[in-house]
Amino acid sequence: MIYDLRFTILAVATLIFFQGAGNVRAEEILANGDFEKADPTNSAKPSGWDRVDGLGVQWTQTPDAAHGRAIRMDTSLSEQAMQAQWIKTGLTNIWSIPKPEKNAIAETYGLSLYSAPMPVKPGLAYRITFDFKGHGGAKVWVRGYGIFAGERRRRWETFVDCKGKGDGWTTQSQIFHPTKFRKDVTEMKVMLFAYHPPGVYWFDNVRIEPIAETDTK
Repeated sequence: MIYDLRFTILAVATLIFFQGAGNVRAEEILANGDFEKADPTNSAKPSGWDRVDGLGVQWTQTPDAAHGRAIRMDTSLSEQAMQAQWIKTGLTNIWSIPKPEKNAIAETYGLSLYSAPMPVKPGLAYRITFDFKGHGGAKVWVRGYGIFAGERRRRWETFVDCKGKGDGWTTQSQIFHPTKFRKDVTEMKVMLFAYHPPGVYWFDNVRIEPIAETDTK
């Protein structure tokens, strides 16, 4: 009976340990990376992300129902068209071109969208995973911020070059370690970025999760 009780306790403890470890590794810290939820105070804005301009950067239904809503960027639009849209939507405090031209914005500035900030735990590695559709010419950045010289500044960054198949979705992933070389990084943001060649780019199912150090080797 004593042996059976000890065995039962050990079995339960082992199960709890592995379930706990699995929960840590499966923890998702980026809010609304599948873009299915609207901001509770603004139904035109995806929860957990910056406002979209509605022209170059759209939060919209994908052509294929399996992906639901996602972020669509059209870099074939001109600088002038984008500047006019930023003025119309009141976003010139974030994006503004002093002397917009008729050329496609893909050739100069590109288009981007930031997530809300997420906390960074010292010494922890992370994995970013996302779905992408387009012909290349896009990056997904992770940018780390911290206090430097008394001000909050960008202290670290990494990016994933998006590999595209044109009309098909690809899932991409990369491991990163924001505090390995910059100990003062305390939070991070994701930036979706599309540029050249001019065209339409899609982003969906963005995930960031902490991982075990053994997975980085």
